[in-house]
Amino acid sequence: MSIEHDFFGILGDEDEGEVYWSDSAELGDQSVEIDLSSPDEDSVTAEALDIAAAMIGSMEDLDSQVRESLVADLSAEVSVTSQYISEQLEEMDQEAIENAIIWDSGDQQIDFLRSLRLQRIGFHPHHNGSEAHFAVLEYAISPDDTDGLLVVTIDVHGDTVLVALDS
Repeated sequence: MSIEHDFFGILGDEDEGEVYWSDSAELGDQSVEIDLSSPDEDSVTAEALDIAAAMIGSMEDLDSQVRESLVADLSAEVSVTSQYISEQLEEMDQEAIENAIIWDSGDQQIDFLRSLRLQRIGFHPHHNGSEAHFAVLEYAISPDDTDGLLVVTIDVHGDTVLVALDS
């Protein structure tokens, strides 16, 4: 059995029941890898696919919303976001930092967050509850200079559920 969707086309594999789709999209001057996957097509609803398609269609708004949540995370006493910034600044040489940080407002943390590059968005339409990880956004400051990622998990409403590091 397979699922047909206006945006994603035909999804699913008659033998395995898995769902997988991938593409890339432009966000400003960068290309972002996008994928959608589910281990079981029976748990994927048309509504979840519509939400994923809408999020892809409004990727700039989604990116802005997630970045705002990262700014809010900075205000926490112990912040994964500030830990990521510190680790990346320690790992990268000065020239790489200067090339990566494209903003200069005088606030290094904010400039750092504004300079992050969205690398990938992974959608998991079988996780469509309000606390579930519906999508995972992976950010990097300088993909050529460091492997460190700041990973933000959002729910079906676009609200941040988790911020984590991936090295």
